[in-house]
Amino acid sequence: MPVISFNGLATGLDTGSMIDQLVAAEKASATALRQRVADLGRQGTILDDLTTRLTGLRDRARGIDTAGDLRAVKVTPTSTDRLGVAVSAAAQPATHSLAVEGLARAQVVTSRTFTTADAGIAGAGAVDITTAAGTTSVSWTASDSLADLAARINSADAGVSASVLFDGAAYRLVATARATGLAAAPTFVESGAGLGWSTPANVSITAADARFTLDGIPMTRPGNVVADALTGVTLTLKASHGAGVAADAFEVGPDHEAVTAKVKGLADAWNAAANLVNDQLSYTGTKKGSDTLFGDSALRELQRGMGRLATEEHGGATLARLGVRFERNGRLVVDDSKLTAALTADPAAAEALFVDGGLADRIASLADVYARAGDGALVRKGQRLDTQSAAYQQQIERIEAAATRLGDRLREQFSRMEQTVAMLQQQGQRLQAILG
Repeated sequence: MPVISFNGLATGLDTGSMIDQLVAAEKASATALRQRVADLGRQGTILDDLTTRLTGLRDRARGIDTAGDLRAVKVTPTSTDRLGVAVSAAAQPATHSLAVEGLARAQVVTSRTFTTADAGIAGAGAVDITTAAGTTSVSWTASDSLADLAARINSADAGVSASVLFDGAAYRLVATARATGLAAAPTFVESGAGLGWSTPANVSITAADARFTLDGIPMTRPGNVVADALTGVTLTLKASHGAGVAADAFEVGPDHEAVTAKVKGLADAWNAAANLVNDQLSYTGTKKGSDTLFGDSALRELQRGMGRLATEEHGGATLARLGVRFERNGRLVVDDSKLTAALTADPAAAEALFVDGGLADRIASLADVYARAGDGALVRKGQRLDTQSAAYQQQIERIEAAATRLGDRLREQFSRMEQTVAMLQQQGQRLQAILG
């Protein structure tokens, strides 16, 4: 049965309050440790944030560290009613003209007519279908419908697709070459109850190569998408120009806007990291708390490293010459007009600055030193904070356990004292009663 204790009933002392105060005093040292754990947690959050920002900076830098990244080109116009043009970094600046004389077509052959598409209408037979890829034989039975024949042909991967066509009066089985151009046109050898595909008169659309004139040179291609006429340029032929219609002109030139966007993207990622570093290290007249990284040696070294990269010459070029200003707070400010003017005057200037072990590679390397997973300087620092925080937490747990034991021990001791005092009081009362 549980023992009920009434504090101080015998002694008149508030032993419960005394014990609580003694236990609280024992736990007082844990309060500072809890604050330190909280501070370390906030420092760790800052480190995680900075690591993420540096990783973003590294990735941005790696997206601008090759000549191909900076040799952006564009085409004007990209599309007309008759022509579409797409370019890659391999395209060379030039002006071209193109006239489409005829589009590439896939050959279409129709069968003889049938009064119905039902089973057995075509009879039993076979056909050898020959394309540039080889010859495929397809056979069918007298119980097959036209839909069955189409399915057999389509599953044979014979270089043609088959479908059933109804013109309102009769049914036909239509074979369409899967590719455009003369070389893809199929031929047919039939046996048994033939379909009529081998009859020349049943060719409803004749295969054709695309015909066009590019910069005055007549050309043909099997398809309407031409990727090998101009290096780095893909032409999509849409329609013939026809007699009296002028050729379409298009110009391939450097895309300064795209390069500017990449430089600004790098600057934005740089500033995201620089802002956080500056916020932690700058002194504004107000003392910063222990939950910040004010004065941290790793951040100071990172800030110095970024400053060196932003102001040094790389490949005979500097950021300032490209219109990118380095400010005292560590930020990069891009002047679009100056950058565009610099790229126009010297398209190779950006390459000289960023590529071949230049600024972009050095920015990526610096960011990697601090943010690399596993062994980056900030990653290791975060791991040390975690270890220290765990050690503090263990100390807190030990202190609280000791305080709990102290409270239990004191309650037991005071309880025995109360019992002893109560017993003595009772004995005294009995003696007084005896002695009158």
